[in-house]
Amino acid sequence: MSANGLRTIVWAGGEDQFCLAKVGLILDLEAKCEAGIATVMTRLGSGTWRLNDVREPIRLGLIGGGMVPDAAMRAVRNHVDENPLTSSVLLAYAIIEAVMVGVPDDPVGKQPDGDDQGKAEPAEAQQTGSTTTTDASDAPN
Repeated sequence: MSANGLRTIVWAGGEDQFCLAKVGLILDLEAKCEAGIATVMTRLGSGTWRLNDVREPIRLGLIGGGMVPDAAMRAVRNHVDENPLTSSVLLAYAIIEAVMVGVPDDPVGKQPDGDDQGKAEPAEAQQTGSTTTTDASDAPN
C-alpha cells in the first residue's frame, strides 16, 4: 500500500503524475464536492457522480503530483471539460483509489525479510508510485 498515493497515469495523450494523498488536498476535494472522499469514490464507482466528483480529483491530483495550479486547471478545462465526462470518470476513480487503498507494489511498510512492521525498505530497494493507463488515454492500446 502506498503512503504517498502517487500514480503516474497516461491520459490526454501524455503521462502525468497524480497524488491526492495530502490532507489539504483531500479537504479541498471534500469541500468542492460537498461530500467525504469515500462518498465521492462511491459516486464515481456507482455512476451517480456529479461534475466536481470528476473534475476535482483530477485537478487536485495533478497539483499534488507537482503541476502548478494554473496548468492543472488548464489541463482539466482542455481534457475533461471539452470531452465526454464519462471518459474521465475512470481517471478520477483511479486517483482517489490510490489514496483509499494504496498503490500496488509500493514498498512502504514492507521489510526485505517479509516482516511488515511499518518501515520502508532500504533506499536502493525502493520503488514509489505506479503507472496506470485509463480508457481516457489517447495512447494506443
